[in-house]
Amino acid sequence: MQKYTPPTSAPLPNDFAEFYEELTPQEKQLHQLATEKLGSSYFVQWTHMYTKWSKAKAEKANAEKANAEKGKC
Repeated sequence: MQKYTPPTSAPLPNDFAEFYEELTPQEKQLHQLATEKLGSSYFVQWTHMYTKWSKAKAEKANAEKANAEKGKC
């Protein structure tokens, strides 16, 4: 009889370290809890926290790019 081995956790996005550093202590605790309890069913890139952060990061990058282009003119 074979012993059950749970599936591995979902891969983290490339910018996970940057995202994790910006979380509050409460959000970090929530992430750890989700990782523990949900295991391979938890995809951080699908969470509201990550999608909100990712959109804000993209908007900030676009705003900086627009400002840089204005400065060149």
